[in-house]
Amino acid sequence: MIDRVELGMRGGDGGNGAVSFRREKYVPFGGPDGGDGGDGGDIVIAADLSISSLLKFGHKRYYRAEDGGNGAGKKKHGRRGEDLVISAPVGTVVLNKAQVGGDAAIADLTRPGERVVVARGGSGGRGNARFASSTSQAPRIAEKGEAGEEWAIILELRLIADVGIIGYPNVGKSTLLTAASAARPKIADYPFTTREPALGVVEVGQRNFVLAEIPGLLAGAHLGRGLGHDFLRHATRTRVLIHLIDGSSPSPVEDMRQVNAELTLFDSALARKPQVVAVNKVDLPEVRARIGEIKQALEDAGVIPVFISAATGEGTAELMAEALRSLESAEVEVTVKPPGKVFHPQPRRAGVTIHKEGDVFVVVAPEMERLVAGADLTSGEVRRQLAARFARMGGHKALEKAGAKPGDRVRCGNFEWEWA
Repeated sequence: MIDRVELGMRGGDGGNGAVSFRREKYVPFGGPDGGDGGDGGDIVIAADLSISSLLKFGHKRYYRAEDGGNGAGKKKHGRRGEDLVISAPVGTVVLNKAQVGGDAAIADLTRPGERVVVARGGSGGRGNARFASSTSQAPRIAEKGEAGEEWAIILELRLIADVGIIGYPNVGKSTLLTAASAARPKIADYPFTTREPALGVVEVGQRNFVLAEIPGLLAGAHLGRGLGHDFLRHATRTRVLIHLIDGSSPSPVEDMRQVNAELTLFDSALARKPQVVAVNKVDLPEVRARIGEIKQALEDAGVIPVFISAATGEGTAELMAEALRSLESAEVEVTVKPPGKVFHPQPRRAGVTIHKEGDVFVVVAPEMERLVAGADLTSGEVRRQLAARFARMGGHKALEKAGAKPGDRVRCGNFEWEWA
């Protein structure tokens, strides 16, 4: 089962603004009429009930939305790039790979139809009609479209179930799931028989709930040993846990404590979930002979166990009824998250900042960089207009404040000149 994939995402680039002038007979005051470029398309992840796994992402790992169209004369604006909507299973968590822990989660898609933008398209560049003013009536400058956002993200599929069965390998989790529901997971007498989580629906009277087997737990599971990380994440979805213990173990209490320690180390919220403790394999004579001893040891640890045999079905109905009672009394965790909000870095500051790289003063000014990128720098008139624009933005004062002297080299974007 593929339940965790890393993907590259890039929003569409904005279209370039146009440099154009209206020249028609008998229209003496045509003026600049270059249109704006269209915005680039966004990439959206949408939860879809018709998809049950992340298998389709095993063949394609990079996605890019459509670029915006370029502006044209007669103030024609470029078309906006189409959004790229990518369907993912309900229960998918979207993470930002650039962050470790903390606020790495971008969105948790727990309901059908939920959508989140993971890479926004770049803004379209302004055409020269936007730069006309009383002092610059024939501007020959226009902005280049802004690049779309590019991120590495992680999609994690976490099964959504009401009750999860946890415990060491070979304690009988798959057998219990089979006995309590119509699910048919693989069952064998060796560790890690179950290679992927399994779900089943349990009916108790007029009520029912979804039961999930959570395999892969052993000492060190929180560090990724065995199949720990692959499956522990699925347990975070459940509201109640059935902690299944092997009655034939030399120390059932120690097994229980070790599994709970792994849950705590992986995610402290897991250890706070309500647990129903069940001791399995009472159909074995050696386990039945120890029931009193095991019960006393667990009660000394503050636990009242349910004794069952998943193989014969003994006690499973009582266990499921107890799980339902715990489920009904468990508080439903409600996570409030603003719709459509995603992680984004702080936007680049407007205005002009200066720093020095060697002997060159580097100008950081997003608006100016886009103008330079979209300009014909071989034209003296264009360079003059760029210089005037730079001055109006406060660039000259910023350079003087940074210590620039006549003759020093200055760079903005890909254009370098001598300061005078």
